[in-house]
Amino acid sequence: MTLTPTDPSQPPVYGLDHSAHRCRDAEETRAFYEDVVGFPLTLALHIDRHPTTGEPVDYLHIFFDIGSGDPDRPSHLAFFEVVDHPGDNPDELFRRRWGMDLHFAMRVADHDALHAWKTRLVERDVEVEGPIDHGMFRSIYFHDPNGYRLEFASTEAPEQAVFDAESADARRQMAKWTAWKAARAAVPAD
Repeated sequence: MTLTPTDPSQPPVYGLDHSAHRCRDAEETRAFYEDVVGFPLTLALHIDRHPTTGEPVDYLHIFFDIGSGDPDRPSHLAFFEVVDHPGDNPDELFRRRWGMDLHFAMRVADHDALHAWKTRLVERDVEVEGPIDHGMFRSIYFHDPNGYRLEFASTEAPEQAVFDAESADARRQMAKWTAWKAARAAVPAD
């Protein structure tokens, strides 16, 4: 499926190609995503130079197929293990986050699939939160071995109606938020 752009001169976008993140250990990450979650490892690239700056940096870039519904355009979750920069540890990043503001969500078919995922993960000793009813979809949350928060989400017909209503109101909500922030900023701090 192709995104219909708001600007007709915009080139088309075909959905997620990949989302890339740091990891502490490539094998630990592979074992979780391939053996526990079931996403096949599709690519592992040992690279010794930064692709844009050319600076020496030794890393392994790994990709997992997360499915896209289009065999010609798969979507991937990708990771970098950078051995020479242990100070860039994801643990430090996540101590300063709530999880809601830095996570990766994947769509599953329906609520039955969501429950099946929860069962699978729990059976593999992964702590799972949810299912949580967000009104317009339901989801479960869990963490990978690097501390990244992951989400599986599903929407069924009644929830889709709520999502559609919220979508129709998005611009008004943005304007309301912007006005609230401006009013808040105008009030002197005590």
